[in-house]
Amino acid sequence: MNPPRDVLIVGAGIVGAACAAECARAGFAVTVLDRGPVGGGTTGAGMGHLVVLDDSPAQFALTTFSRRLWRELAPALPPAVAFSRCGTLWVAANAEVF
Repeated sequence: MNPPRDVLIVGAGIVGAACAAECARAGFAVTVLDRGPVGGGTTGAGMGHLVVLDDSPAQFALTTFSRRLWRELAPALPPAVAFSRCGTLWVAANAEVF
């Protein structure tokens, strides 16, 4: 029989994995469920891009904070993670996007 768990997280993408890591760090027994490998779903399809979005002040603050946390974590990641800091260029398809 499996030991009891305190937290169940569904999804092992970047958000689910981060939540699991924080819960485990806080001393909770964590189980993560996903149909595939860690980072293999939507996170993998997005090529691991972490983008600061500015659709609203709240979203800008949250995504900026999240990116800062990820950069702080990066030095502790194993080489297999292949973390790389790079920029993103967004190109408007037409003038209406502005």
